Amino acid sequence: FFRHGCWDRGLVLPPPFGPPLLHNHKMLLLAAAPLAVRHAGPDFSTFLDHATGTWRGAVFRHSPAGSGPLRATQSVHHVSEVMRACGGAVQGVSECGGLGEDDLYLNRAAGGATFFSFGSWALVSGGCDGGCVHLCLCQDESRHRIDIRLEEGELHSVSVAVEGRRATPPLATQLLSGQEAVASAESLGGAWDDLILTGVPPGSGAGWASQRAVWDLCSSAAAEEEVPLPEGCQLLPGRCWVAVRGEGDGAVWVEGGVVGEASCKSIGHLLSPNGSIRRVAFRKRQRQPSRLPSLQCKYGEIATDAAEPAAAAALDAGGKAYWLVHEPGTPLEALPAAAAAAAAA
Repeated sequence: FFRHGCWDRGLVLPPPFGPPLLHNHKMLLLAAAPLAVRHAGPDFSTFLDHATGTWRGAVFRHSPAGSGPLRATQSVHHVSEVMRACGGAVQGVSECGGLGEDDLYLNRAAGGATFFSFGSWALVSGGCDGGCVHLCLCQDESRHRIDIRLEEGELHSVSVAVEGRRATPPLATQLLSGQEAVASAESLGGAWDDLILTGVPPGSGAGWASQRAVWDLCSSAAAEEEVPLPEGCQLLPGRCWVAVRGEGDGAVWVEGGVVGEASCKSIGHLLSPNGSIRRVAFRKRQRQPSRLPSLQCKYGEIATDAAEPAAAAALDAGGKAYWLVHEPGTPLEALPAAAAAAAAA
């Protein structure tokens, strides 16, 4: 029934969505059985709304062999629409700036590019020996661009740009000041929703084209003390990480991700030795909103949890001030403001 840690119904996810996650020392507790369904795929027009514009922030390089102290410099990327030669429709986007040699053209119909609905994208150029996997993970008005260079199927080097569309984000400012802000698995502890969108070429031997790919969406709810980052991944400054591993027959799994305060995103590719795309997986873990019980009486409403006392100010119909006070295991009390202040003192 399970194969590579997922469902044998056309949706077969490579590690780290399979067995490597089970190697973590924390036990994953699934609150509901995962569900895999066919998906229409990412929306290109929504992608354009979130991706285009001028992005400013910080950029740095990293090498597994040792990069020395963090040396981040200012970066600027300009992302603009590219129209078809015959006009009438947007064919893709161009991105220029940054490190100088990283100008890119992402064609929606071909060329190893993948677009996601809220501004994230990916582009594979070259093979597993000397090629590069470009990833961009967008979150609201900020983004991480992660360029992963491969040599002989292994990680050679990484360049990372942390940027904002309206202003330089605080994380980029930290990098420019020399603070590394390394990703932490503990950032998303607690209950979270897990979404995995997986795409494969439309047929055997078919080349990759984002708009023609066959997409499946897998969703689940889970609780864990910390996010299970892929085994053996490289934690980088800027709260991001990369993972490169061999998958047999010369294939390579290449993934990069970002750990945020409320969500964790990653994009992974299963690549043939020549760099052709066998599978793309976009994963998002998002913290579930807290569900605190609320207490209501004629004076107003407060929210509390099982462990901590809570209090909130309220007015009665005559405008007299009260404090609503609740201690765990005790009835809700409504005290006049003066009396509540005296009791607190």
